[in-house]
Amino acid sequence: MSDKLNYPRVLVLSLGFMVVSMVWAAYNSYMPIFLGYYTNSNTLIGFVMVWDNIANILLLPLIGAMSDNTRTRFGRRMPYIMIGMPIAGLLYALLPLQIHWDTVIPLLVLDLIFNIFMATYRSPVVALMPDIVPSQHRSKANGIINLMGGFGSLIMFFIGSQMYRMNQAYPFFFVGILSLIMPIILLFTVKEPEIARRKEPAEHKQSIFKALRFVLTDKDKSPLFVLLSIFMMIAGFGAVETFFTRYALNVMNVSEDVSSFSMGFYAISFLIFALPAGFIATKIGKRRTMMMGSLLLGLMLLAFATIRSFTIIQILMPVAGILNAAFSINSYPFVVSFTSSKGIGTYTGLYYFFSSLASIITPVLFGLIVDMTGYPSLFIASGICILLAFTFIALAKEERKETAVDATAKAAEL
Repeated sequence: MSDKLNYPRVLVLSLGFMVVSMVWAAYNSYMPIFLGYYTNSNTLIGFVMVWDNIANILLLPLIGAMSDNTRTRFGRRMPYIMIGMPIAGLLYALLPLQIHWDTVIPLLVLDLIFNIFMATYRSPVVALMPDIVPSQHRSKANGIINLMGGFGSLIMFFIGSQMYRMNQAYPFFFVGILSLIMPIILLFTVKEPEIARRKEPAEHKQSIFKALRFVLTDKDKSPLFVLLSIFMMIAGFGAVETFFTRYALNVMNVSEDVSSFSMGFYAISFLIFALPAGFIATKIGKRRTMMMGSLLLGLMLLAFATIRSFTIIQILMPVAGILNAAFSINSYPFVVSFTSSKGIGTYTGLYYFFSSLASIITPVLFGLIVDMTGYPSLFIASGICILLAFTFIALAKEERKETAVDATAKAAEL
């Protein structure tokens, strides 16, 4: 692997992430509408909408480890992408056609299968980035990937919405076609490293269970601390994203359209700062950048609990996006810095296990906190969570600099 960042190759890979972002942007916008044709139960709709997180927590860790152990002439990640992405794209294109049935069952069955196939290639496509990018450049590469992913979401929000207006199925057809084309582009432009074709002894096979046990029991708790910090950050700010509109309405008497519009400034600032966050981490380190972002964001959210002017919160929301980007853009590259090329898929699975678990727990736990103590406690609880994320990152050691020697090679011996 070259010590330089191959920008054209990273840009091509980021197109794959852009398609994935387009998938979820349209899905999250319109799938609740489709379900609403059959039920008025927000509980049922909410349950169906977390199927992706349930699939992530169950399948992504397993498939990430499986891809580490896969060896084919196409590579170890590419077979999952070549099979999973087109099938998921085809199922995705069929989703809006199921609303013409008299029962919701076809839509639910197809949606379940779609989420399973999405999970079959997500870990492998994410693991491709650290496969082809040297450790010191992964934050920059992740910044590019997140920038393109955000661009894909914007395409669906603006152009996809116009397609939806013409026909409900058009945005799903459009992204489905891209999902058929993208694996071919990746196959011919992104070459996996030689390890993807080299057979490994059976005792060196990767296992998500071995990796998790290793992370929990190893004397060096840095990987565990980083994973716990990611859990706390996603839980803390995820709660703000989930309940912000209700907080604004019930505490500040601000309508949901105004508060939702304000969250858009957070999203745009996160997107704009994705690339700078990677470059800053390249200069001062991933850990320091994440510490800076989580400390300042945690303190800001605690301050939000005392602010009664929505205008001030609107002004500070873009700053929150910048601080979150400083943490989040570098979190995945930091996790995989604790393993070698042999275990990248496995550690990608660990990353998604902790982040998906936080996404599942957050709405229920923080909803309970708000119900018991009132809406002002939202920002207090969120701020404390994010300050805990800062604490865990501060306890972790700096990124390991070895490139040829695994930080977790001993894990393979367990």
